[in-house]
Amino acid sequence: MRLSLTYCPALPILLLALPLWLGGCAVRLDLPRQLSEPVPVFLLDHGRHSSLVLPAESGGLVRYSYGDWQYYALGRTDLASGFSALFGDTQAALGRRELPGARTAANVRSQVRIGIEQLIELRAEASDVLRLREKLDDLYQAALPVRIYNAQMDLDFVPHPEPYTLSHNSNQMVAKWLEALGCRVRGLPILSNWRVAGD
Repeated sequence: MRLSLTYCPALPILLLALPLWLGGCAVRLDLPRQLSEPVPVFLLDHGRHSSLVLPAESGGLVRYSYGDWQYYALGRTDLASGFSALFGDTQAALGRRELPGARTAANVRSQVRIGIEQLIELRAEASDVLRLREKLDDLYQAALPVRIYNAQMDLDFVPHPEPYTLSHNSNQMVAKWLEALGCRVRGLPILSNWRVAGD
């Protein structure tokens, strides 16, 4: 007799255990080597999700984040919105905020208003950072007329064209951004659990 997953009595337990199991699976980062023009980049682990801070063109820094529009951008964190964000194919959001001042970890920590469980400072090629920042800023500018501000996250949000799903969440988007900067990402970044190879 074939058992449908829909009626599996163990399903709630499996769903509850999944984050604990995945939380133990660290994602390894191999950092780029032999950089000709290195610039600082900051990977922020906020517990369940991640964001990335890049050098701004005219000094200072810019923080970028990706998430579900309803849950992350609008702050609708009820059970229905959370379930939809986890198991649906939903509208995504791109978050952005400029951080003036020095390009240092201390400055990042002093200006990011949500919790940072881990801050990883790495170096990337300036030209790669420029290309990624321009790509993200082009997406942001294209959707600027519908920008909203979420005070809890302290980010301005616009719709992102790629849908948000469990298999395409904030950590996986940050992994794609890191790969664009020359990092090699080893592992499945469902949850935010980053480790630099060799540490």
